Amino acid sequence: MLKRLDMRNFKVFTDQVFEFTPGTTSIVGPNGSGKTTILEAIEFALFKRITRKEKSVSKVEKMISHNKRKSKVLLDFVAPINRRQYRVERSIYPGETKADLFLEGDKEPIASGPRDVNDEIVKLLGVDRHAFSALTYVRQGEIDRLARQSPKSRRNDLYGMMGLGIYTKTSDRVHKRMQLVKKDISQRKETITRLQEIKEHLPSEEELEKVNSALASISKDDNLQEDLEVIRSVIDKVKESVTKVDHELFSTELTDEFENLKDESEISKTLKRILLSIPDIAESQLRPHIRSEAREIFRGIFGDRYSDLVIDDDYDVTLFDLRGNEVPLRAASGGEDVCVNFALRVGVNTALQKHSVAVPPPGLLILDEPGAGLDSQRRRWLPKAIQGLKAVEQVIVVTHMQELKESADRIIELTPQGKARQPIVELTE
Repeated sequence: MLKRLDMRNFKVFTDQVFEFTPGTTSIVGPNGSGKTTILEAIEFALFKRITRKEKSVSKVEKMISHNKRKSKVLLDFVAPINRRQYRVERSIYPGETKADLFLEGDKEPIASGPRDVNDEIVKLLGVDRHAFSALTYVRQGEIDRLARQSPKSRRNDLYGMMGLGIYTKTSDRVHKRMQLVKKDISQRKETITRLQEIKEHLPSEEELEKVNSALASISKDDNLQEDLEVIRSVIDKVKESVTKVDHELFSTELTDEFENLKDESEISKTLKRILLSIPDIAESQLRPHIRSEAREIFRGIFGDRYSDLVIDDDYDVTLFDLRGNEVPLRAASGGEDVCVNFALRVGVNTALQKHSVAVPPPGLLILDEPGAGLDSQRRRWLPKAIQGLKAVEQVIVVTHMQELKESADRIIELTPQGKARQPIVELTE
């Protein structure tokens, strides 16, 4: 859970502090008011990364305010792993960043330097950047995108939103390594074949000894001495070649290297098979919980019109009216289609948080422009939906929609003051 965010010379915020509390906080303002910058500051403080449109910003020094030499972000948060409060401080300079992590009340950092702070925060959160994003973050446009997809595409997209895409990416890296190993094995085979071919064309040591004996018998002829020396020199070089080829062919180093590569290839195949199976296993275990969470969210909004919502294994959705009649989702009107996908998307996060056995849940859900792309008719249920998100301790909604004010316990309203100027911040509780 987040407690306090302090931004200094971070984009439009020259000196701004935001306090966060349990319950729902809506950060409201028009485009360009700095709403997204707040989310970027939170991500940067925790992970030293900033993500835009699913890609990391390559140069974080771009976040330094115009005409300023450095930027600083301080974030106070409660660690899920032990429920203690910490402060992470990160500074941005042209070409470098610095970081310190403090336990609340301590003056000496428990970790310093970007890498050590990153590692310590992952331990405190219990998850890495990818898993934390899957647990806590509903990004702009995801709900609208799900509403427009076929069931198959929706399922694939939900895999990524569950954080399971990381296994596919890792499997791809393993596959690339496998290809390199196969190439190395092929090169070793070629080397062995080439050495064997060379050996076949070289005389054996016995044949060379016979030649030497023959040379010895005619070496008494003084007229042939010079020619014989040349021949002996050639024979010596041939013997060296034979010895060298034999050494390389029967070298334990070449044999061991070849066997190690074959072992690595088999291990890579097994690892790839395991990595590809994990998403299906994890998703099948999580699916009943996602269904339950999505049903609860949807019925909390449209329970006066529908008795049930059924999601099959391919994430195709069917509604049932109050009489128990089946209503295809495409036949529903009034925003139910988008609400179903809102319920699905948020159900992924709440299911992950409520049913994670590996680590304690972060108790945080961030909704970035949940109504993006929806007209007023198809988003009229959204305030009620957000009010009903009681499964998570802290919900932060970033939006330009004024109607979402009514769904929040606290409202942070941003009013832009022009390019590169800090917005006016108003707090309502």
